[in-house]
Amino acid sequence: MNKEQSPPPDWAPDEAEDEPVRERGPRSDERVSLPQWRYAPDAWRWVRRLDSRSARRVLRVRSAKVLPSGMRARILALGIPADVLETTLRSIRSPNQWADKWIETAQRYLGDYRRQASSKNPVEAAQARRLAALSYHVAQLLEFDDDRTVRMCRAAAASLFAQAQPFMYPQARKVHVPWRATELPAYVIAPGPQTRPNGLVVLLNGARTSKEETFSWAGMFLRAGLTVLALDSPGTGEATSVPGRGHEDDDVMDGVFDVLRQEPMIDSTQVSVVGVSLGGNQAIRCAAYDRRILCAVAVTPPYDPARWLHRASPFLLAQLDSLVDDPELDPWEQADLFSLHDVAMDVRCPVLIFGGARDLVVPPSESELLATRLGTLGTLAWYPSGGHCLYAELPSWTSEAATWVTSVAAAKGIEMQASGMADPELIAAMAREHLEESTALGDDLYGEEDEDGARLIETDDHDPDDLGASARLIERRPDDDT
Repeated sequence: MNKEQSPPPDWAPDEAEDEPVRERGPRSDERVSLPQWRYAPDAWRWVRRLDSRSARRVLRVRSAKVLPSGMRARILALGIPADVLETTLRSIRSPNQWADKWIETAQRYLGDYRRQASSKNPVEAAQARRLAALSYHVAQLLEFDDDRTVRMCRAAAASLFAQAQPFMYPQARKVHVPWRATELPAYVIAPGPQTRPNGLVVLLNGARTSKEETFSWAGMFLRAGLTVLALDSPGTGEATSVPGRGHEDDDVMDGVFDVLRQEPMIDSTQVSVVGVSLGGNQAIRCAAYDRRILCAVAVTPPYDPARWLHRASPFLLAQLDSLVDDPELDPWEQADLFSLHDVAMDVRCPVLIFGGARDLVVPPSESELLATRLGTLGTLAWYPSGGHCLYAELPSWTSEAATWVTSVAAAKGIEMQASGMADPELIAAMAREHLEESTALGDDLYGEEDEDGARLIETDDHDPDDLGASARLIERRPDDDT
């Protein structure tokens, strides 16, 4: 690897302007440099120019087979077969064909469902119906011009998935989480026969994610003995018609805790939040708002969107515009409301942040800034080849997140038993130590070495020439009096 540092991308913050105020605490004289993507500046300049017109030219020549690997990994993680993915992508020759072609794929799966149902094959029929649901979900991912199509696809995905769920996931059940004057739909799935209450992981989705998608990420958490609740946040998925998606939806956990009153096999003292993208931002805000939360995990979250949004993709701006409830606010004004700069200082629980050096949706520096702001409560896991939401690394980061949650719970139990109180910074340090020793980060879980996976290192163990170091603890620094 080249030992010279890459030049800072053009979205990198100005140090004097963006340096966060930090609480006083022990300072480490040695910093750990994170490996950056050498082509990031060029890639971000290209993304900023990628509008509908340029996308149409590219797709006309090469079709949607040019879809980035991260997006491909996202669709494959849903269970869509690789051959179906390639066939559908090959048929897409312009941006406005994305939804139509994926709806056609969904219709073909529904035809297969009817054939299987006629042949009295209930499980195969349910599988076809589930794939139809997820094809409808994929159809709305890149539809920014037609709200009616988005709503139709989301409604179809939610309905078909709910019909397939009893056959495909009999251990899961649908619940409705009260939120203000309405309810948010969710799925709950337990890790199997329970003899005692388990901890709960609440999965918070991003702007174009849904509970049907995050539900498929539950495997590693279930393997760790955790119950999972996959929730549709306001304005997303089945809750598209529910207004209120914004910086003030940090109270969604109130409804979750209300539901837990009727759930004797879930330990309400061990509730964690895991969010991706905008859901990661929401997870931090929930952790700051609600002291009942055990710990939080944020995957490629936006930290201070207003500082870089002017350099974002036109497609991202269109997506954010669809989330703005107040017509008087433009996306830039709305983005400023999502800043975590002040919110992070109210967090009092351990937080694990995942960052990807090849993220072209949210600048990778956002994860670093959040970890810095959180100080000793924050731990950063860095993926040098990871893109937005780390879709290509789903098995790895979900395993690490599950290890983190169980480690925090164990550390808190030890502290409470030893001293009768729990210091969150000490718990974070204990969980971090366990995470370092865990096979989820140190040894190979999947049969071959994963060079792009994250591992944690302490600052005093850092080799300045080790550009393979893929995660670090960012310690709290003295107040800058700014």
